[in-house]
Amino acid sequence: VIIHDGDLKRLTGQDGFVWQRTAAELAALRVGGTADHVPTLQEMLHLVNGRVPLVVELKGTPGYDEGLVASVGKMLKRYKGKAAIMSFDHWLVRDFPKDAPGIPGGLTAYGKDVGLIEAHFAMLAHDIAFTSYAAGDLPNPFVSFVREKLKMPVITWTVHDQPAVDLTFRYADQMTFEGFEPDLVKVA
Repeated sequence: VIIHDGDLKRLTGQDGFVWQRTAAELAALRVGGTADHVPTLQEMLHLVNGRVPLVVELKGTPGYDEGLVASVGKMLKRYKGKAAIMSFDHWLVRDFPKDAPGIPGGLTAYGKDVGLIEAHFAMLAHDIAFTSYAAGDLPNPFVSFVREKLKMPVITWTVHDQPAVDLTFRYADQMTFEGFEPDLVKVA
């Protein structure tokens, strides 16, 4: 399903977690007090219908996400447009090459401390094609290395204002944004 949080409370007002419900049960839930429901990935792919490229972030739950990468990979293989997958979850990223072959995979990441940076570097062994990094954690050695040495695209998340836009285009290639119209911002 397409939903940001693993916990249902903020977006649907319901108690519990996504992994505790079936797709049909989630579809019956309303989002943000609107008439909108939690859509399945297949519904979203049908709605978009190849008109724009998609980046789908996979969020796992240890012990409850077996087959997630393979299922999403199969759906995206049939999608009429371009698509990529990404995840914070290293165990899912490790499955990208075998369970979603041909779908570009990326690492969603954050942090500047040595332990996190080392863990991100370890993910380079798993054939990632891009990274999506927290805008507020730029610059850092991992992003500099993948962008400058590996020529790998870097997307920032989540950009809310002009200072974050400026930071993005100084250290990255593109942004995930919220709360403003990006074509109205002035890129430095």
